[in-house]
Amino acid sequence: MRVMPPSEFDASQGWISSEQLPKTPHEELARSEAEAFLEYLFSAVAQRPRPLSLREGAGVARYLKALAWETPPGAARALLERLGEVLWGTLLQHAPFAMSRKPAVVAFLEKHASTYLAGFDVEVALKQVRTSNPPRQTTALPAPRLMSRKLAVSGSGSPWLSDDLSERSYAAYHALRQAGIHNARGRIAAVLNQCGLQTRARHGTLRGWGSYEVYERVKQYEARLKKWIPAGRGPSAVKQGRQSLVDRWIFAFHRKTE
Repeated sequence: MRVMPPSEFDASQGWISSEQLPKTPHEELARSEAEAFLEYLFSAVAQRPRPLSLREGAGVARYLKALAWETPPGAARALLERLGEVLWGTLLQHAPFAMSRKPAVVAFLEKHASTYLAGFDVEVALKQVRTSNPPRQTTALPAPRLMSRKLAVSGSGSPWLSDDLSERSYAAYHALRQAGIHNARGRIAAVLNQCGLQTRARHGTLRGWGSYEVYERVKQYEARLKKWIPAGRGPSAVKQGRQSLVDRWIFAFHRKTE
């Protein structure tokens, strides 16, 4: 796994490996926390975001901003205004479009310095643009690999992975088992159904969760975990990887509920 550069201000530091990060401390899940833990895990499964279109996104952002101006002051107006701003910023980071070259940037700043940009010291910006080398980052930043309202996962990963439901199910199963909670599979299935999540069964067939479906996901993730373990590491490495995953999710749950 790879994570974001260590400093948002110095991309030249490059990427760091997950092995360089502090290890998550061991976490215990109390039996009384089981339902809240499962709700935390499955209420906001992270999904792979779809590609952004600059044209489509800009049109939506302009619509939201215009509608905000015509909405009476209040929570709805503030929400529309904020959505428009966040969408603009997201498009700037992740939508595919060409970055301007230095001469075009200089010409643009000079053209609008006394009007649209009159509130800024454009001369300082122009001096920096003229004397600096062009940015190394010329294309859109990679979009997060998986996203939900609670997290965003960046870095490399399986390109076919559409969500992190299997990982969450695996962590939930082993966390409940370690806490001595009976019928872990059945309890997980109940919460999955309550959250409106469906299995991968073909459309037209039953897509609800049962103990069998949960355990199949757990076995599939275990097999994937074993493939990630370097050859020769043995069962202890799989056990260590499993425990690390469980600890990470319980750790996040405990910090969320503090």
